[in-house]
Parts: sequence; structure tokens; C-alpha cells
Amino acid sequence: MSERGYTPEQDADGKTCQWCQGSGYVTRVLAYNPGVDPFKGPTESVHRAGQCKHCRGTGTYDSHLDPTLEHWRRARPDS
Repeated sequence: MSERGYTPEQDADGKTCQWCQGSGYVTRVLAYNPGVDPFKGPTESVHRAGQCKHCRGTGTYDSHLDPTLEHWRRARPDS
């Protein structure tokens, strides 16, 4: 979603995931090299849809559930 086409009613509660735009999945690229040496020869790439790691496939973002954030830093007692 571009900023020009954005209207507040499209995201009324402000929780649409910004990484997958609310779809729940993102494109993942996998590379495959046939043979015993993974760094020689032609490489084939495959594009597949994978679950968004930020919203866990729900399409709505909640920072408390985001596994990519370091929640242990907030859980430490203040010294």
C-alpha cells in the first residue's frame, strides 16, 4: 500500500501488518545448487509464499506477539 493511496478508513484500528500488508504471507526465495559442492554450478531459485514472521500469518500486527523483537530486554528488572 503506497502512502498516496492510503486513507484512514483502510486501516481503522492501525494494526494492519506493514510487512505483509495484511495478507499474512510474504515471498520467500530459496536457492538450490545440485551436486556435492554447493558453491559451484548453476543455481536454481524458487519463490514460495511463507507465513509472515512479524504477525505470524494473521495479517494484524501486535508488537507483544512479534517474535522478532527482543522481549527479554523489557522483562529485565531495573537495576
